[in-house]
Amino acid sequence: MSGYGSAAEPSLEELPGDRLRVRAAGQEFVVGASCPHRKGRLVHGYVNPRTLRISCPLHHSSFDLATGAAVGGPCGDPLTVHRSGVWPGYYGPEQVWLPASEQLLDWGPEFHELMLGDELRMTAFRTAVTEAVRPGDVVLDLGTGTGILARWALEAGAAEVYGMDLNEDVLATASERLADAGFADRFHPLAGLSFDLELPQRVDIVISEIMGNLADNENFSAILDDARERFLKPGGVMLPGLVDSFLVPVAAESAHAQLAGAAPQDAGGAEGFAALLAARGAKDPFALYYDTILPVSGHLAAPRLIRRYEPGVPAGAGAATSYRVPLAYTVQRDGVFTGFKGYFVAQLSETVALDISGDDIEGRTTSDSWKHCYLPVERPVRVRRGDRIALAFSREGGRDGDPFGQTYGWEGQVLSGSRVVARFAHSTGGTTA
Repeated sequence: MSGYGSAAEPSLEELPGDRLRVRAAGQEFVVGASCPHRKGRLVHGYVNPRTLRISCPLHHSSFDLATGAAVGGPCGDPLTVHRSGVWPGYYGPEQVWLPASEQLLDWGPEFHELMLGDELRMTAFRTAVTEAVRPGDVVLDLGTGTGILARWALEAGAAEVYGMDLNEDVLATASERLADAGFADRFHPLAGLSFDLELPQRVDIVISEIMGNLADNENFSAILDDARERFLKPGGVMLPGLVDSFLVPVAAESAHAQLAGAAPQDAGGAEGFAALLAARGAKDPFALYYDTILPVSGHLAAPRLIRRYEPGVPAGAGAATSYRVPLAYTVQRDGVFTGFKGYFVAQLSETVALDISGDDIEGRTTSDSWKHCYLPVERPVRVRRGDRIALAFSREGGRDGDPFGQTYGWEGQVLSGSRVVARFAHSTGGTTA
């Protein structure tokens, strides 16, 4: 079952990773899908929307959905709680979060669980992998994480799947989960950076989701270009096959106020945020980009294409990791310009596209794990319809030996008629204004 339930009609939906999503009384909980007592499938259990408890259908052990505590029946062990909170209160529009792509090497179990619960991501990739993988294919899952893409490839009939990941702990989780699913002999884990690894054979298809919310903020173009050249058979398939990234100027005054005042949601408060910026060598909060859901209603102009990446095409079609792109916007409505919204649209397979630009949190057109990229300007500018915003957006690949690092720059000016009313210049390598 899926979708919202009223207080009288809770909904239960099994998720990958042996998890269960429960929606009841306006709240959402993600818990273990099996009872700790005798592994009864809780999707067939009973949810009391008044007490927010779930009971196992086998022996009627009962658990608190918020804490996982056993509150009745023969089971004394708690039920695993992956995430809980008022739905859709897990995050809201214009809440500012630190950029997940800049913390790639520190992703722990909680962030992987967030990705597994990302409906937009999961639905698109499952459909695309099922469509693209043919029985007997040999597959590379590059950046396999907990192994969910590998599992879908194996379920689609892949003869073998090689799973590469830098994080040995999460790779062990992938191996364990795929072994439990009966695929131990067909999944081959490989720990390390893909540039440093070799495969014993070339593969029919490379699948990967190592895109950041600005597409290349996890260095995916260089990584997938290398994978195509060294791992893919001639005529093989890359998934995704095409990725476009976009920028649009926005009015996001609430988001801007968080940077000028308190701190991002996960920065550990103002002091923690200041320490983080100092460690990065950032002069101020505007020398960084952020993960933020930025509503379409805040768009001040039409989005502009930054880059087009075609992973299946040899170097030359957007493969350069360093670039500078001039962009021009005509303001379409009055508002306060506070920065830019970045996002990508990826053509995963022949019939499946993944578009993370949406802003409907309740309707699940947003991505929990990607959100949008927010590139703020230090000084908000009041603009009117017909004003122009000129932007030069740049990326320099590589940073301090980090294979996933880069420096982004966004600088330009706001013009009213022929008069320059404001200038801005920012860089994740430090503010240049």
